[in-house]
Amino acid sequence: MGDLFSGYLNGQNLTLQTTGDSVQPPGSGEPVQWLSTAFKTLTLDVVLPGQKYNVIQEINLNDLEVTMKTQDQAFAPPTSSENTIAKYANPFGFSLQVVQSGQSIVLGSHGTRIAQVRVP
Repeated sequence: MGDLFSGYLNGQNLTLQTTGDSVQPPGSGEPVQWLSTAFKTLTLDVVLPGQKYNVIQEINLNDLEVTMKTQDQAFAPPTSSENTIAKYANPFGFSLQVVQSGQSIVLGSHGTRIAQVRVP
């Protein structure tokens, strides 16, 4: 389910397969058995059109630490933060848990942009 919602929230169209279960006409107390049996063999591809949502509103890394001890860490240094605050908006009527996020970070000091990091 997580992959499904991630794709949907990223604006990706998703193809789902639906399989019939039963056919019960309005006002009928029970399903029509022979028609329900036929519908159970039917599988249809349905496209769920993705919608781009800005779920993660803000991430603050208030004490980002970057430590490079060896030359091979120059382009992938270990990082950590003791104080990370994330604000997100939930466009649905049920709870969501954010498990992964991509981001574009601009590092700066005293109003000067030093570097930009893009994490997919």
